[in-house]
Amino acid sequence: MNQFASSGDATLFWEDFSRRRWGTYISNIEAETIRYAHQAVGQPSTALEIGAEGGRWSKLLFDLGWQVTCTEIDPVALAVCQQRIPESRCILVDQDSTEFPCESNSQALVLAIEVHELVEQEWFTREVQRVLKPDGLFVGVFQNKHSWRAVLNLKSMLTGTMKHYTAGYLPWKKKTAASGFEFLREEGICWMPFGRMSNSPLIPAATYLEKALCLRRLTAVSPWIVFAAKNCSAKTNGLGGSHES
Repeated sequence: MNQFASSGDATLFWEDFSRRRWGTYISNIEAETIRYAHQAVGQPSTALEIGAEGGRWSKLLFDLGWQVTCTEIDPVALAVCQQRIPESRCILVDQDSTEFPCESNSQALVLAIEVHELVEQEWFTREVQRVLKPDGLFVGVFQNKHSWRAVLNLKSMLTGTMKHYTAGYLPWKKKTAASGFEFLREEGICWMPFGRMSNSPLIPAATYLEKALCLRRLTAVSPWIVFAAKNCSAKTNGLGGSHES
């Protein structure tokens, strides 16, 4: 059963996929990592979610006692998020924005769940570090160019039209660690040959095999990596000052 399916309100694009077997598998690992970060922080505080859509992850945090700020480029999805979490701070942002609508050193947790085209950007990591408090956590999902799934998109890679799997996880991780992040948790997922919309009955057995073979440890070549990293830099590493909505 998918505990993240919406009930009694609008079902949004990605939430529909999360109800299927492949989506449930991915969502459960993402949720485990978010709960890990919640426990690692120690005391619920302020959290920022980038690309919140309908707010299912922010709702998870809110129910754990967090004060949540949710950003989204889709006003319809953001309205659903606000309806689900009336106490949240929901902010519509421009898709070309390179600044988060938060003050520096103001967040204990930043979520970037399946906003793959943003996570790999250098400005994005700088902004995460800018808004995070010292020892704050960054939880995200990375699509790895150095994986078999990227090869399936070879035509898009050669023509320059590819929007996913455009960066290697290991080089990105090294650069991110050098900027002051310590990686606390990593899960390499999506090894098995199922599409994002799949509801195949073979998925539970296939993903069990993925775990049994310890493929999730091979993050350098995993198709997706769900990670949690701690901001170990004591200084603000960004544009300086504060950015408010």
